[in-house]
This record gives sequence, structure tokens and C-alpha cells, in this order.
Amino acid sequence: MNFMLTKHFPRLWSLEAGLAMVVTDLHGDWDAYRRYRDRFVALRAKGQADWLVLTGDLIHREKLNEPDRSLEIVMDVLALQASYGPAVIYLCGNHELPHIYGFNLTKGEQSYTPAFEAALTNSQQRAKVIALFDSLPFYLRTRAGVVLTHAGAAAPLAHPQNAVKIFNWSHRRLFERADQMMATEDVAALRTGYAKLNQMPYEAMAQYYLAVSGPDDPRYNDLLRGFLATSDPAFEQLLWPALFTRCEQEYSSDYAIFLEALLQEVSQNFYSQRVLVAGHMTIKGGYQIVARRHLRLASAHHATPREAGRYLLFDVGQAVQRVEDLLPGLESVYQ
Repeated sequence: MNFMLTKHFPRLWSLEAGLAMVVTDLHGDWDAYRRYRDRFVALRAKGQADWLVLTGDLIHREKLNEPDRSLEIVMDVLALQASYGPAVIYLCGNHELPHIYGFNLTKGEQSYTPAFEAALTNSQQRAKVIALFDSLPFYLRTRAGVVLTHAGAAAPLAHPQNAVKIFNWSHRRLFERADQMMATEDVAALRTGYAKLNQMPYEAMAQYYLAVSGPDDPRYNDLLRGFLATSDPAFEQLLWPALFTRCEQEYSSDYAIFLEALLQEVSQNFYSQRVLVAGHMTIKGGYQIVARRHLRLASAHHATPREAGRYLLFDVGQAVQRVEDLLPGLESVYQ
């Protein structure tokens, strides 16, 4: 089946045949990950699943009183990919993004990124994990007319030129721009300015946020480099909305307009995309229909209660006309 996966664009991949098992937002929950992984392995052995699609946010445990096994999950996904090849598809979520760019992700008083950065440093697997994150697509479209992504439909992607930019997004381009700035400016002065902006010594921030050992560490300037890269207007105007959108909470009734626009843009030069599947937000139960064409799926963390979490199993080669056509494919690993 692997020849039916096509990487038409760096961040928009296409899938044309086979049975796909879709799992969302596991957030460092090893028990949930193990259940879904083992279910996929069992289904694949019986010829009942060909693809495992993880829609991002595998990392960052939000319940501080429970163990965060984010790195173990990511390393296990790499092992799965080594065993099953392209059959294991990992989409980028908003929680993977800060480790590509080296910025701190917070919610309220909780800071997500330092613990994972420290785990990366201690594991000596940083290069492998960051290379994985850097390669992740944002969208997976299917012959069935179902497009999968992490968060949902963002307003800026209603413009065709913006959609094309996101589908062809290059993290490297932003870093090349940052490197050019650092090559022509006084880096020490830039660090001082960054420290004043954040009202904290640069060395302390580099140590805390990126687990940098000190000024002699080869990654010492990565915090500054990431700040300069994310200062590119396209980052805030395009990439951030694409992975962080709050959908109908953010856009209210206009969300249906942006949803329709995204489906149209993803359909270009491919089969018509009629339904969006994404997670990202907390819902009661394991799924919710939003704006008639968006199935919000909650596999663990975002399901209330957690045991209501669901995965989706569907045939990517058989046309889906509406969200309701997918509902019979919702299954549980908690029962």
C-alpha cells in the first residue's frame, strides 16, 4: 500500500488506498499510546488496518501529577516507522512546533517545553527527534474526501496564496533568514536585547527553556536563533493559525466559511475533500461534529472523560460524502 502515499507538497500528503486508523492528541500518556499502538499492530496483522495516522500533540503531559513519557512515545513512533515504514504517519501539532523553533509554550502558569527539552538533552536523541519534527506534514488528504490535520481550519488559509505557502512551508527558510541576521549583527548585543525584552538573563533562559549547559554549549544561541526565525511575519500570520486555531471558539459562526475554504484548497488537483477530521480541543465524549463538515476526534487527553476517547477507522479509498458516514468507524480501546 505504501505506493499509494504521495508527498505532493512538503506539508500536504495524499493517501489513496487502504484502511486508516486515526488517533489524536495523546500528550505524553503512555497508557493511551500503548493501547492505540497495540490495537494498530493487531488490526494490521489481521489485514484490518494499513495506516496509523497520529494527528500531532503526542508530547507534553498536562497532568503534572502523572508521569510524562513524551520522549518514550516519540522514540517508539520512530521504532514503529522503522518497522512499518510510511504506514505510520505523524502529523505536526502545535506542541511539536516549539521544539522545532526553540520557543517556550505555556498555558496559564504551566510551561510545557522545558521538561521535554531536558529529556532530549539527557537522552542524546535530540538530533533524531528534531529531524522527525522538522519533517512532519500538516495535512493528509485522502481519496475518500477526508482531510486530516491537527487543529482545524484557520482563516488565513481561505486565501489560495496562503494555502500554497503553508502546503510548501519550509522551517529551514526561516532559520536561514535568522542565520543571515546573526551573521551581520552583533550577536552579544542581540542576546542582551532579547534578555531585556524578557526581563531575564539570557543564559538563565537558555538553560531553563532549552536545557543548554552554558555559553560554551554549541546550542547556546539557539534560543535567540529561534526568536529571530519566529519573528518572520509568515510565522505569526500563517503557521501559528494553522496549528493553533481554536476553530469555532475563535471564529464563531464564521468557522463554517473557513472550513469550506480549506476543504476547497486541499482539493486542488486531487479528489474533492468534503470532511475535515482534527482533534486539538477538549470535548465531552470522544467526538463532536462541528460546522457540519468537521469531525473533532478526541482519543485520550481531550476526551471527557478520558475513557470516552475514540479512534477512527475508515477506508481512504471509498468516498465519504458527509461526517455522519464516518461515525460507524469510531472505536474504543478502553472497553
